[in-house]
Amino acid sequence: MSNELKFRVPRVQPYFSRLKNHWTWTAKSLLTPSQALRERVQGKVILLTGASSGIGEQVADKLADAGAILLLVARNRDKLEMIASAIQQRGGQAFVYPGDLSDLETCDRICEQALQDHGRVDILINNAGRSIRRSIKFTYHRFHDYERTLQLNYLASIRLAMNLLPGMEARDEGHIINVSTVGVQANPARFSAYLASKWALEGWTWVAANEFAHTGVRFSSLNYPLVRTPMIAPTKIYRYMPVMSPETAVNWMLDIIITQNKRKLGIFGKGALAMYYLLPKTSESIVNLSYQSVFEEPPANYLSSKVRAGNAANTASGKRQHRA
Repeated sequence: MSNELKFRVPRVQPYFSRLKNHWTWTAKSLLTPSQALRERVQGKVILLTGASSGIGEQVADKLADAGAILLLVARNRDKLEMIASAIQQRGGQAFVYPGDLSDLETCDRICEQALQDHGRVDILINNAGRSIRRSIKFTYHRFHDYERTLQLNYLASIRLAMNLLPGMEARDEGHIINVSTVGVQANPARFSAYLASKWALEGWTWVAANEFAHTGVRFSSLNYPLVRTPMIAPTKIYRYMPVMSPETAVNWMLDIIITQNKRKLGIFGKGALAMYYLLPKTSESIVNLSYQSVFEEPPANYLSSKVRAGNAANTASGKRQHRA
């Protein structure tokens, strides 16, 4: 099979349509957000992951009230059914698709069932995620930290997208929203596993956006700062830090659904990004100072693994001295 490139005349007319639509929907989102949301999602089939709590639960309520057909995905079937039941009692449409998305075959099964039940998915919101806060030096013997975050935050998200994109492309209409983090711009310490997975997801998102720019399929990233949700509750220090309210986070999600912008990023993220590119060493020093200032409890198995590593090093040193 030949790898020779063949050139063709590109389509440029869609770019002008996109520009017009961008300003039209941006104006609507500012002037009449509730009406704009209803116009955008009424009758649309929306698959929402991480729908059983936090931002996902509240977004589900708002979208259902705006007339969307909600497909709710999370591991907790009982919680999903409670949310769906409440939506249905208000006259909305919601259906549950429970499953562990870290199992890629489950991703396939959910998409297959959703398409069989509803014929299409118009909007995919990859909201489910896993966060791990741990220094790299404490993960030398915990490679599974990286595997777990990558499996859910990146692989599951694009597995769902890959299942649904063919239908979107065929209809020349669709929107995929990937929830990311401002950490991609700020690069805070202790989040190497989490941020690596989100970097990967954003990289895929931007390549996809470039490839589909001449079509009616759109891709967006939401770069949230810390949000007061159950995901951050186990980290005690976050109780004393300024974080985004769930209500504001929900409004961010609804705004990007309306405008279909490529990215939603706050002032802190923009400042961190500018700092990183203009003064990279200064940015690095600031992050490192904060890293050194906060004590971190080592994981339970850290000391024993450190002892084993030290014994191995001493044994190797002893062998070298003996040979000498």
